[in-house]
Amino acid sequence: MILEACVGNLIDAISAQSNGAHQVELCTRLDLDGNSPSITMVKAVTAALDIPVKVIVNPKPYDYFYSQYELDEIVSYILAIQRFGIAGIVFGPVDAQGMPDLNAIAFISGKTSLPITFHKSIDDSPNILVAIQSLIDQNIIRYILTSGGKSTALIGAQSLLSITNLIEENNSSIQIIGAGSITKENLPILHDKVGLKYYHGKLIVGKL
Repeated sequence: MILEACVGNLIDAISAQSNGAHQVELCTRLDLDGNSPSITMVKAVTAALDIPVKVIVNPKPYDYFYSQYELDEIVSYILAIQRFGIAGIVFGPVDAQGMPDLNAIAFISGKTSLPITFHKSIDDSPNILVAIQSLIDQNIIRYILTSGGKSTALIGAQSLLSITNLIEENNSSIQIIGAGSITKENLPILHDKVGLKYYHGKLIVGKL
């Protein structure tokens, strides 16, 4: 299993590494579903850690629908942080229907070679299997953060199995990262149900 800790500052990032996290997802304002951290924070965390650091790219709270102006600003931000050796970005644009915005994904991927993880915003799509199929067909996204469209990963365990089956049926290289109230304590239960390779959470390696 690869354990990815969601962290909101340098101290928590260092604690996550000490507690056994294999990688971290860096963001700010976890209370607002995670926004883009400052460039200064990205520089500090990547300098302090020996494990891979992925960075959330979302300049506004609870909103993943982006105008072209916002996408241009996002590109500028990515170009500024990628020089610090980050392992990838976490980016989940959606269209007016709440489905993955394939045009936005293509635009951003054309500006950077960094691996892209689709944000947990996919869980709000009207049909998660259709949403994931669209990402499979586009063949750009490297990872998808999801609880199977449910409120937690444990509740969405059956849906996560359906998603992994869909990935396998399409012979896709996309990796599913289980996410949604996963803790160090309930991880063994979830892993027994879904058997994923990647898991994500704020408490995935215990309290930071």
